[in-house]
Amino acid sequence: MCLDNDAQVPADSDPIIELTSADGSCFGAYLAQAAEPSGARLVLLPDVGGMRAPFRDLARRFAQTGADTLVIDYYGRTLGPAARGEEFDKTISETFDRELMIADVAAAIAYLRTTGDGPIFAAGFCIGGANALYAGTTDLGLAGVIGICPYVGKMGASAALPEDFSAQIRVPVLGLFGGEDNAVPSSVHENLERHLTASGVPHEVVVFEGQPHGFMEWDHFGRAGHAEAAADAWARIAKFMR
Repeated sequence: MCLDNDAQVPADSDPIIELTSADGSCFGAYLAQAAEPSGARLVLLPDVGGMRAPFRDLARRFAQTGADTLVIDYYGRTLGPAARGEEFDKTISETFDRELMIADVAAAIAYLRTTGDGPIFAAGFCIGGANALYAGTTDLGLAGVIGICPYVGKMGASAALPEDFSAQIRVPVLGLFGGEDNAVPSSVHENLERHLTASGVPHEVVVFEGQPHGFMEWDHFGRAGHAEAAADAWARIAKFMR
C-alpha cells in the first residue's frame, strides 16, 4: 500500500457519485474537475485501500494537469457506494477482484463519455498502477494508461499478473517507477519496456533513482526528499495526456 494512515485530508465535503457496474453493483466515485480543462479525462485507480480521502485529494492534484479526474472505489460491493471511513482494512482488501475492477472502469469510462468528447486515460498508484496497465490490455477505448509504481502481485481474489501480461497492452503507456521500490522489483519495468518495444506500442518507462514506493504520493502529502522526482513525474503525466 502506498499511503498509510499518516496521509490525512478532510473528507466531509467530497460529493460522492454513485455508478453502476455491468453486474448491477453500485460503487462510489469522486470527480475532480480541472480549473483549466484540456479536454482530457482520467479514471484514477487508487491503491489497495480504495477511494479514501487522500486519493480524492490526489484526484484534485491530477485535475491540475487539465484532466477532469474520476477516482473510483473497488469496494462498493462490500461497503456500499457511499463515502466511508479512512482506516485501511485488510479484510476488505481481500474482496478485491481484478475482473470486477475492469467492469467498474468500464462504467467510469461510460460516465466520463457523458461529460465530453475528449480522450480518456487511466492511471493508478501501486495496485492501481497495475490495474491501469491491465486496463490497457482490454477494449475499453482508452487513449493511454499510466502506471505509477505498479504492484503486479497477488491481490485479494486475483492472482499475480503474469510476467508477460504487458505484451498484451494495446494503448500508449507511461510507466513511472522508483529505483528503490521494495514492493515492485526491477523486473516489472524491465519486462514492460521489453514487451512494449517488441509490440511497437508507444511508451515511456522512467525509473527515478533513489526513490521509494509511493514517492509521488508522499511528496504530495509533504514528506521531504521526493520533490524533484515528483515534479518531473507530474510534468511527464501532463505531457502524456495532452
